[in-house]
Amino acid sequence: MKQVVLGTRGTSGVPEFAGSTWVRLQYLLGLTKLGIECFWVDRLAAIDPFAHPHTLDYLTERFHRTARQFGFEDRYCIVYNGGEKHFGLSEASLKNLTESAGLLLNISGHLPDSSPLMRIPRRAYVDVDPGFTHIWAMQMDMGLARHNFFFTIGQNVGTPHFKIPLNGVNWQAICPPVALDHWPARIDAQCRRIGTVGDWRGSQHAIYEGEYYGSKRREYIELLHLPKSSGVSPELALCIGTEDWEDLGLLHASRWKVLNPVLYAGDPESYRSFIQHSRAEFSVAKSGYVKSNSGWISDRTACYLASGKPALVQSTGCEWKFPDQKGFLTFRNLEEAIAGLKAIDHDYIGHCDAARRLAVHHFDASRILGQMLAHVAL
Repeated sequence: MKQVVLGTRGTSGVPEFAGSTWVRLQYLLGLTKLGIECFWVDRLAAIDPFAHPHTLDYLTERFHRTARQFGFEDRYCIVYNGGEKHFGLSEASLKNLTESAGLLLNISGHLPDSSPLMRIPRRAYVDVDPGFTHIWAMQMDMGLARHNFFFTIGQNVGTPHFKIPLNGVNWQAICPPVALDHWPARIDAQCRRIGTVGDWRGSQHAIYEGEYYGSKRREYIELLHLPKSSGVSPELALCIGTEDWEDLGLLHASRWKVLNPVLYAGDPESYRSFIQHSRAEFSVAKSGYVKSNSGWISDRTACYLASGKPALVQSTGCEWKFPDQKGFLTFRNLEEAIAGLKAIDHDYIGHCDAARRLAVHHFDASRILGQMLAHVAL
């Protein structure tokens, strides 16, 4: 059986960011279905018990619970503080793994020269932040040179439509994979929630040619009057800081519903439940994805589509991927957003059926990961 290592940085340190956990899980579950023995190796920086909200014991136990739930409890390793400790696989077992594995899929994580994962001959960087990644790579060492294959979920990266230089890196565009067995269709016209899971400011920020590429905040502000204009109050399981109390008040006053993301979607199971019991997704995109015209497609949106939930999301230039405008709709301004909500309501079940078909055709992890393995000749 072939062995693949899924490499990440810090995922175990933020267990309440369940959407981020699911991004990685989709690869592991998809590869497992293909008959690949996939191991998850997460690199976790030192935890300061006086600054971090969780202890190291809590973080490692919670990751183990997730591994047990999804059947990979004997196929993970948390490398703590540069190798000071190992959780899951032992240091010796990890060394043996890196000498036998055929491929590393590094999900947007800086890979230092000292990492044991450097022993794996085929190393692929998987970019989930198109636009940001490419700006950062011009301004700092992202470790890209330590890889020999490059994948991105930016559908326009590598085309004339993408606004950021690639500096000679040959990026291959992929759709974010979804393990469809774990995301069955759940079409139910009684579902009422239209919204999404996300963050207000996020951690992705960049300056390129004097312009700021940043978060979702400004994009939501541009749509502030959507509830009053459309009669729809989107429900946002939103990570928003206490310092943004004025913004939070503005959202509430404008009839947006802001939910506690830890309560509603703070672990893989509740995150999936939040999506599968929604009526549709409504979401903006980070301004960096929009401004760079990256063609970014959200892994979260892919989960909505797989669940048979229509998605109405801000355009990042990916419309050409879904030309029939059924199940997956985009908008560039308030008027288009209102029109999209009306279109979904007019033929709701039709959009639900189309959403699931799109997921099967475009986001099936087995097909996407099979193509990736073929590309790297594994």
